[in-house]
Amino acid sequence: MYSCGRPVTSKYKEHSNGAANQKWHYTGNTGVFSAFYSTVLDQEITAANHASVCTFSVTNKEKIDQPGYYFLSPSKKQKVMICLACARTIRGKKELKKLPPGSMFFCASGETSCSSLGPFKCVKVTKTDLSALEAEITLSHLKEVLASLHTETSVQTISEKISAVMNQKAVKIIAYRNGAGYRNGQLIIASTFPMLLTMCTRQLDLTRKACKLYTSDGTLILTLPDLVSWAVSKCFRQSVSEECEETTTMEDKQMEKEKIKSVLCLATPESLNMIDDSLLTNILRKPIEIWVSCGEPFLPLNALQKVEKQEKQNWFEKDRILAELNTMKHKMRQLQGRRITASKSAGLVPTKSAIQPIVVEGGWTEKNQEEVKLLENIQHTETHFSEVQALQFKRSSPFSPKLLSGNRRCLYDQPAAKRVWAYLNGYKPKQGVYAWGKTIAELLDNCTMRLNMQQPAKALYTPDGELLQSWDEIDRDMVLCVSAGKPFMTREAIKQQVEIRAIYARIHKQRGPDATNIVVSPSKISKSQVVLYKHVVIYVVLSFSFIPRL
Repeated sequence: MYSCGRPVTSKYKEHSNGAANQKWHYTGNTGVFSAFYSTVLDQEITAANHASVCTFSVTNKEKIDQPGYYFLSPSKKQKVMICLACARTIRGKKELKKLPPGSMFFCASGETSCSSLGPFKCVKVTKTDLSALEAEITLSHLKEVLASLHTETSVQTISEKISAVMNQKAVKIIAYRNGAGYRNGQLIIASTFPMLLTMCTRQLDLTRKACKLYTSDGTLILTLPDLVSWAVSKCFRQSVSEECEETTTMEDKQMEKEKIKSVLCLATPESLNMIDDSLLTNILRKPIEIWVSCGEPFLPLNALQKVEKQEKQNWFEKDRILAELNTMKHKMRQLQGRRITASKSAGLVPTKSAIQPIVVEGGWTEKNQEEVKLLENIQHTETHFSEVQALQFKRSSPFSPKLLSGNRRCLYDQPAAKRVWAYLNGYKPKQGVYAWGKTIAELLDNCTMRLNMQQPAKALYTPDGELLQSWDEIDRDMVLCVSAGKPFMTREAIKQQVEIRAIYARIHKQRGPDATNIVVSPSKISKSQVVLYKHVVIYVVLSFSFIPRL
């Protein structure tokens, strides 16, 4: 085809849409060629491609056959298909490949998961409808938005805002930390809300920036007029309540309630201009008490007092238990001294038990009934004392989670490491140290280092002797007994072992080496008894192999 003596040529596009400029219509009667003879959708896609407009604004999630490109997602498993206009925008940022003819898709820039704005700089593709029926409406809406932006950024509007800020009266407040009650208040004078937050952060030595202010009743303050209106309403409410106390009849009380409602309607940020300046100055003369938060919810003012009272009660209970425990131990020492001086030496009696083959009986080792009962009371008191002490070791938040308003997420995630109070097997819990770890193996290694153990720690027990085998069974600030491989042993079991060794050494010294020999006659015992006596001999040898000769 020729136009003005020159040929009109272009590369043929095989797509159904986006090639309206290549389609012509010949009218035989008149002998005329008509350009752009195609469907409305094809013309819109062609115009969008030439004007660098995303085709999603025309199709609106309708899959059509159109020219485009694709690139692989970060996971390399999915193809992200885009139109020609969006491909020009991200050219050089992604490795693009041309889609074959017949590909049915809509541009990925219109998906909500896609953070790109497509070919537009300020307008989002998903919120822009440029189809034939909605194009005029969208254009008028964008013109209104542009006009409003011009108005907001005009010199007149900025000067009005500056004058409003300059006319704002400075407000005096006493700022406290959220949850600190009435402690360490700081006097602050500010005329704007951002200035108020900045001064609260600096004077209260907050670790993070202050972002919320609360009044004594938990009201959230977001602007300075809100704070002034709250102070005015509080003053009016107090004056009206004082008048209500002087009234006696029901009619007067009903009138006073209506008066409270009418007065509180005036105490709003919009109606502050209706209040007399002298009255407002008189109300704001006294500083307003606020509580500063870094984002956490408001904590009641009496929460800290309740926690301190509970801590004092816990300390008094601990002192009482400790005094009672010392008294019982002193009485136990007196009973033991009387028993030792009044009785004869004890003897060793063999048994058939493989766990305890020798039992000390008779003489000064035999405890009377009063001493046994007192020992049970001491053990019960020590257990109770260790529980009270373990509660004081916990360094949790002083406020209960029930005091926090609403089901909100935590301010920070709890660390994976757990801290415990560890003590050696056979010792008292108060002789322990703190240990940390993220797993049982790491906690055992830390216990070995912190307790200066000669052998590596291999097992963890509760104070009651229960073996802990999983990490979920261990809680933060838990009291644990650390063992190098031996079974769980109490303090009394350790003392009994030492006592048996002492008696063995004493008999060995007084009666000679033959007095401690064990003779077994094989002709009068069975095979099972032989095995039992072997365990007895092994236990005796292992128990007294480290006793020095006296």
